[in-house]
Order: sequence, then structure tokens, then C-alpha cells
Amino acid sequence: DMIRNLKGSSLFTAAAALFCCGLWGISTPIVKIGYAYMDAAHVPSLLLWAGILFVLAGFMTIGFSSILKKRFVYPKKENLKGVLLISLFQTVLQYALLYIGLLHTTSVKGAILKSTDVFFVALIASLIFKLEKLTAKKLLCCIIGFAGIIIMNLDGLSLNIQPLGDGLVVLGIASYSLSVVLVKLFAQNEDPIVFSGYQMTLGGIVMLLIGIMFGGKIDFSGMLPIIVCLSAIYAVSYSLWTYLLKNNPASSVTIYSFMTPVFGVLFSALLLNEDGGVAPINLAVALVLVCFGIILWGYEKKKA
Repeated sequence: DMIRNLKGSSLFTAAAALFCCGLWGISTPIVKIGYAYMDAAHVPSLLLWAGILFVLAGFMTIGFSSILKKRFVYPKKENLKGVLLISLFQTVLQYALLYIGLLHTTSVKGAILKSTDVFFVALIASLIFKLEKLTAKKLLCCIIGFAGIIIMNLDGLSLNIQPLGDGLVVLGIASYSLSVVLVKLFAQNEDPIVFSGYQMTLGGIVMLLIGIMFGGKIDFSGMLPIIVCLSAIYAVSYSLWTYLLKNNPASSVTIYSFMTPVFGVLFSALLLNEDGGVAPINLAVALVLVCFGIILWGYEKKKA
């Protein structure tokens, strides 16, 4: 009964979504720490690393679910197509495009471009799949949150467009956004944790094999604590996010994504001993706008 009540609780959805965004935010500085153990400009090495992370995250998720259920868990036969599709768009394409794209653009622009997933999800869910209505208020909330992310990054923002870097990041985010809507379609009659575990494992294996085939190299022993830490972060965040997407309208979950770059800036300042390049006043204004956009979105739901 408690779990059933939590499913419909907007407070639980908000807390869980913010927790996921916090985990993705802290993963940013941890990824940067990991770059010291590899040639970050070598794409096969990046894919090898991402592959190891997601295979381990998938194993953790499947193992945890199997222990809870006291049996080995696997997706239903009719859901294999969904697992394959989501693995392709959410894990393989998203991370391959993002990792390569971020090598050719600034982290500032990367954070701004990655925040466009909220728009993409709202548009794909409403215009292509007709899963929800696209209202003026929804668009306004997206614009307010997006304005916050731009203000936060104003100091380091140059408006010259790098087609390769910026283009690949946007394609990566479009791929992720499509996967969010596909989760909504395919995960309805499947345990979201099982679904998440298998799509991560499958996507991880594909990236791992591509990385090995093209000569990727990392310092595995030095990187082990970082690999375990990031894998646990991905296992928890993607399983919980899949659960939220299954039980809520897609764009009402992804509106919280605006908090991910805010958490990223805060955790980078705490963990990296580097000047994040974000003035405290910019961060404060960004936080106010992002929170206002999210609260306004929630207000629309309560009114309805």
C-alpha cells in the first residue's frame, strides 16, 4: 500500500527526480577525475570506459533486483524489442554522440545544450507520439528553466557554433529524449529496474566491443574506484528514472533535468578545487529561475 501511495505522490516524484539529477550532477566532476587515467581525446578509449561503466551498472541493477526477488530476473520475451531499442537510443547513441561531441565544444555549451532534453521530450511526447498535451504553460516552464541554465553559463558562453561538437551533443540529447518516450511506451508491463538493468548491460557491451576493436586503452587498476562509483551512480539513477517515467507523464519528470547542470556546477566546485567559472550571482539567479519553472509546472498539475 505504501508503494502504491508513493507512485501517485507528486512529492515522492519531485524528491526522486531531484535525487537522480543530483547523482548525474556529481557524476560530472567524477568523470573529469577519471580523465587523468586515460587519453580523453581518444574516442575508442572513451567508448571502452563508457562500456565498462554501463556493463557494471547493468550487472549491479540485475543483481540487486534478483536478490530482492530471490530469483534471477530477466525481461519478458515481448519486451526484448523495447530493451533493444532503448539500449540503442539511451545508452549507445546518447553516450557515443555526447562523449565525442563534448570533445569538440566547451563544457559550458555542453551544459546548456544538454538542458534542451526537456524541450525535446515535451515535443516528441506530444507531437509525435500524442502521449500528452503540449500547453503554453509547459512551454513557458521549459523556457524559464532554460533561461536559468543560460544565465548560469553566461561567463563562459561564446556564441560561435561548432557544427561537429554542438551538433553531436544535440543529436545525443535528441536520441536520449526519444528513449525517454520509448520507456513510457515499452516499460508499462515490465519491472522498470529489470528493464533498466538489461538495457544498460546491452548498451555497455556494444560500446565495450567498439572500444576494444578500435584500440581503446584505460588505466583500469588506477581507475577502479571511479568505475565502481560511477557504475553505482548510473545503476541507481537510471533505474529510479525509468520507474518515474513508467508512472508519470514523461515531460513532468524531465522538467527536473534543469537541476542537473546546477548540481554539476555545485559539485564541481566542491570536488575539483577549480574555479567553475560561474559567478555566485549567476548561480543564484539560475537556481531561482529553474526552481520557478519546476514549481510552475507542478502548479499546473495541481490545478488540473
